[in-house]
Amino acid sequence: MKRNRKVLLILLLILVAAYFLLRLNKPEEKQSHIYDLDSLSIGTIEVFDQKNTLKFKKTGDVWNLTFPVAWAADTLRIQALFMNVLTAKFPKTTMGEGEEAIKNFKLQDNQALHIVVGDARGKKRIHTMFSNMGNPYDYFRYAGSDKIYQIKSKVANAFTTELSNWRSPHVVHHEEGELNSIDVTHPKGSFTLTRKKYDWFYKDAKEEFPIPTTNLGILKVVNILANLDAYVFVDGEAEDYTAKFAKPECEVTLHLTNNKTQTLDFIKNDDESYLLMVDKDSSVLFMVTFDTVFRFIRHADVFRSRAY
Repeated sequence: MKRNRKVLLILLLILVAAYFLLRLNKPEEKQSHIYDLDSLSIGTIEVFDQKNTLKFKKTGDVWNLTFPVAWAADTLRIQALFMNVLTAKFPKTTMGEGEEAIKNFKLQDNQALHIVVGDARGKKRIHTMFSNMGNPYDYFRYAGSDKIYQIKSKVANAFTTELSNWRSPHVVHHEEGELNSIDVTHPKGSFTLTRKKYDWFYKDAKEEFPIPTTNLGILKVVNILANLDAYVFVDGEAEDYTAKFAKPECEVTLHLTNNKTQTLDFIKNDDESYLLMVDKDSSVLFMVTFDTVFRFIRHADVFRSRAY
């Protein structure tokens, strides 16, 4: 009995050793970077399909949209693009080849998502096309080639050409120390909030008083001006709102410590949202919530009260 156990143990050890030996000697599939460019040398990106075209350019360390609008790019989305696509590797085994394969994998020019990457000098451009077949991973090919490969991530559905997905949502960002005063005008009245070092003061046509340091009203105003973001943009339709902006629901003028001013005009869009125009620039409007505007349309007593 003991001898049989020894034989079984030896056989088990031989099988385990054989398993690890085969695993170590297993040929690994060669992988290559999709884009033969150092990530730091990438200076331009173009993403397009049948519906839209987006163009990006890096200035210093900052990525900006250059078409169809001039706008700061969303940093998180650009980072995701670099992580999941621009620096990604792929197995060099082809998944298909030829015109029939291009059709089967939906990688025709008019069906695919195109991503074109170029260096900062404009000397090298790499043009790729991606499609999603409902599988966990996407397929792609290079422009001018009929060889199809697989990338171990989702691209076509994750990086669509909707402009709003790529724009930086930041509209107004001023820290409290950058504000000298805030003028607010709305149909029910007007007032000014003035900062003197760490204290704020309220003034309207009837009264003037220091705002308590624990006052929630001024805290909400300061907080929204430090982080006023918008995720819905209205381009090229300002003429439809010209009459409303002539008499806005609320106008806020920021007087900054750098001797510049910034004007925010709000008009009602529907029961739950407002449109914001910055510095009288009607080329783009921003949709914001009612709460954003309500922070400015407040009675004097709101700024007089203490939180505790």
